[in-house]
Amino acid sequence: MTPPPATWPRRRGTCPGVLAPMEVGDGLLLRVRVPAGILPAGHARYIAELGDRYGNGLIDLSHRGNLQLRGIAAEGLEAVTDALRAMGYVSADAASEAVRNVLCSPTAGLDSTAPMDVRGVARTLDARLAEDGALHRLPPKFGWLVCGGGIGHLADSSTDVRFDAVDDVRFRLSLGGTLATAVPLGLCRAADVADIASALGRAFLELRSTMPEPPRRMAGLVAAIGIEGIERLSAQIFPPPPSSRTKLRFVLTRQADLRPAESGGGSGWRQAPHLMDLFGAAEPPHPSLLPGGEKGLAPALPVAFPFGRLSAATLAALATACVEIRITPWRALILVAPSADAEAVARTHGAILSHTDRRLKLTACSGIGGCDVGTTDTHATALAIADRAGPLLDAVRMVHVSGCAKGCAHPAIADVTLTARDGRYDVALNAEPGDDSSHTGLSPADAVACVADLLTEESSGA
Repeated sequence: MTPPPATWPRRRGTCPGVLAPMEVGDGLLLRVRVPAGILPAGHARYIAELGDRYGNGLIDLSHRGNLQLRGIAAEGLEAVTDALRAMGYVSADAASEAVRNVLCSPTAGLDSTAPMDVRGVARTLDARLAEDGALHRLPPKFGWLVCGGGIGHLADSSTDVRFDAVDDVRFRLSLGGTLATAVPLGLCRAADVADIASALGRAFLELRSTMPEPPRRMAGLVAAIGIEGIERLSAQIFPPPPSSRTKLRFVLTRQADLRPAESGGGSGWRQAPHLMDLFGAAEPPHPSLLPGGEKGLAPALPVAFPFGRLSAATLAALATACVEIRITPWRALILVAPSADAEAVARTHGAILSHTDRRLKLTACSGIGGCDVGTTDTHATALAIADRAGPLLDAVRMVHVSGCAKGCAHPAIADVTLTARDGRYDVALNAEPGDDSSHTGLSPADAVACVADLLTEESSGA
């Protein structure tokens, strides 16, 4: 049954779903949660058809490894929901759908250097979250991560609960952060992940209910309960006899035992390569992605898109050029078993096919076309920066163009941040959206020129 309009969320902090669509500037936004991020080519073609028929033909790739259909008309929502349910992407209700925030290694099962193929573990966890009613009270952005290691490592992805493979049967369980910053809790077997996740989710809900200001994320809970509280939590999650418990003090003194295993090809957990690092220095072809490649990958082709957005026509075309699509948290897709013309198809549809493409340095929200708060065409501004500010983009990690001070696309510091206000931009260095700036009230054209001049300005000491 399609939910009534009154239940559609609009406020920041909520997450859209198929059963809880979000009303935004260009219509309804539907987030399709794809278990383990694995999308069969046939499903991809059908989803593209739905986006074209009932939406505005635009599809976003989320940082949580999901697809988002944009511009869905209210009168087409039921048809889209029924079609997605038939493919297995719709939960029993909105509450069970909302907690299915599981991020999985996008190269699971493709990379022989990874310690573990975690596809089954991720799917089992996804199903348990949907089935376990006690966990449906978790905050909407509470997330889980299952990483098998290898070249598709999720070391830099920050989440609430991490399961990082240390070998072919065990995970390192840690809380609240990236691989480097999350607090380690212990080791667990792959077969126990769903049970431990259920126990940990219950413990989180119980502990936060006792606090005057309940934290909404695991990092907040960890900070609130401290080391002693974490040790008690470890004992609660790992209740077998004391001799087999993994205590926090043991974890802190035997850190090496909890490190995910190094993988071959120089892409272990310490390096956590970005997906675009899969590309070799020379192109084409891309030797590391071909059968027998030095990085140990099965035939696969990663393709990225500016701002993580592609058209339904592009998704349909890519689906005809492979047998399966993997959705990554890096504004990119991986085409599994690509056809001989897959790269040409991707290039024709404007995909990014090189790690040196400057557009990878740009982040932008939907802007005025897709948000009722944005006041500028953020994508056009960002692409103009790519054309004009090449030397700057070569020297920085990120330029963020935000349609308002909320910074939905990147609510954190970027090397250069443009914040739109009433159709004009403020430009700031090493700033979050909305921070003070000495460059204010610039037209889009002047803001692009300002960014293009920044490197010269800063290097001259002006």
